[in-house]
Amino acid sequence: MSDDFTRVPPQDLDAEQAVLGSMLLSKDAILEVIEILTGADFYKPAHATVFDTVCSMAVRGEPCDPITVGGQLDKDGNLARVGGSAYLHTLVEAVPTAANAAWYAERLRGLSLVRGVIEAGTRAVQSGYAADGDPQEIAERAVADMQAARDRGLAARDEPLLHLDEFLAQADDEPEWVIPGVLARWDRLMVTAGEGGGKSLFLRQMAMRALSGLHPFKRAKIRPVRVMIVDVENSKDQARPWIRSMRAAAVEEGATPRSSDLVLEFRPGGLDLTSPADRSWLARRVEQARPDLITIGPLYKLALGNPNEEETARGLMSALEMLRTASGGAAMLIEAHSPHAAPGVKRRDLRPIGSSLWLRWPEFGFGLSPAAEVGSEELRLVDWVPWRGSRSERSWPEQFMAGTSWPWQAIDYAGNAPIPTGITLTGDQVAALGIDIPAPAGEFDPEQTEAF
Repeated sequence: MSDDFTRVPPQDLDAEQAVLGSMLLSKDAILEVIEILTGADFYKPAHATVFDTVCSMAVRGEPCDPITVGGQLDKDGNLARVGGSAYLHTLVEAVPTAANAAWYAERLRGLSLVRGVIEAGTRAVQSGYAADGDPQEIAERAVADMQAARDRGLAARDEPLLHLDEFLAQADDEPEWVIPGVLARWDRLMVTAGEGGGKSLFLRQMAMRALSGLHPFKRAKIRPVRVMIVDVENSKDQARPWIRSMRAAAVEEGATPRSSDLVLEFRPGGLDLTSPADRSWLARRVEQARPDLITIGPLYKLALGNPNEEETARGLMSALEMLRTASGGAAMLIEAHSPHAAPGVKRRDLRPIGSSLWLRWPEFGFGLSPAAEVGSEELRLVDWVPWRGSRSERSWPEQFMAGTSWPWQAIDYAGNAPIPTGITLTGDQVAALGIDIPAPAGEFDPEQTEAF
C-alpha cells in the first residue's frame, strides 16, 4: 500500500491540550474557542470528549474547571476514557496562558480542514481506481466530499446574506468608550516624536488622567478606568517623580485616583515580546490586571530583532494583539520613535521607525512636532500631526504646550496665535506669545467641556 495511505494525518496534540487547558482556566477562552472549533476538529477522541463536555456545561451556565468537568465526565462514564482526573490537571498545566486559546484553536481548525481534505481525496482516489459507477457521478461525489470537508461544522453558523436595504436600516452602534470621543475599546493609538520630544510623558499623562476620571484634553470628568503602564525605557526611580506629580495634579482638580486601578511594570532593559517567555509573562500580568487602557513602549525596546524587518514587526504585532485579547479589549497607547530629520529638512518625518507595517496597524497615528509660531520654543509648543489617516472620527486637539500642573496642555486658537484657555500663564509666557491674553476662566465646573 502507498505511503499516502499509511502516514499519520496532520495533527498537533500539544495545541489540543493547550486549547482544552485554556477552556478549563478561562470562561472567556471557552467563548472564543466554541466560535472556532467543534468536537470533530480534535484528532484525539479523548480530547473531543473533554471539549464536548466543557461546551455542554458552559451552555448550561455551569462552572468549568478540572474538578467540575471531571465530575461530569465521571457521571457520564467517560472519566477513565479521557485519562482520569489527573489528566485534566495536566491539560491546565500544559497551557502558558489562556490568552492564546483562539490562536491554538485556529491552528486546530486548519489541521482538521487538511485532514478532511486528505480523507475526501483518499475516497476519491479509491473510487476512481474502483471505477464504481458512472464517471460523472464519481467526479461529482468527489467535489461534494471536498465541499463537505471545507464546510464541516461551519455552514450552520453562517449568517444570512446581507443586502443593501437591510444593511442601511441597521442602527450605527455607539462605540464602547474608554475615553469618550477619543478612544474606544480595542482602539490603538501610536504616538511618535524625536528623542526627548515628550511622548513618554504625554502617554503617561493620558493614562493618569483617565485613571483619575479626567478627560485627557478637556476640563471635564469621565468614568475612571483601569490602567496598566508598561515602561520598557525608564526605571522606577525615573518615573516615580512624574507619577507622584501627576497624582497630585489630579487631586488638585478634585479627582481621587484609585490605587488598585493602576498597575505599573518597569523593564528599562526592554522586553522581547517575540519570545515565548517574555510574551507569556506579560500576558499573565495583563490577564491579572484586566486594564481598560494599556500604555506600552517605546516600540523599539519590545523586540530584539531588526525593527526594519517585516518578520520582527509581524511577531511584535501578534504579541501586542495577544495582549489586547488577554485584557478583554483594552485600548492601547503605544510609544514609538521617529527617524532623525534629513539634512536641510526643518520638520522630521514623524512616521515610526521600523517596518512599513506599522503605518497600517494602529487605528490612529500622531506625532508631536515642534511648532513654527513665534514663542513656540519658550512655550514648548508642538503640533499634533497625523502620520496616517484615522479610521474613525475622533476629537483631537491641534496643538499642545508645556503645562503648569500637568506636563502637557491642549490649547485652542485665536486668529493665528495659540492662546491657552482656562489656565494661568507666567509673565514670560505672555511675553513670548506677544498677544493679549483673555482674563482667566472662572472656577472649574466639572460639567464644562472646553479644551484647556
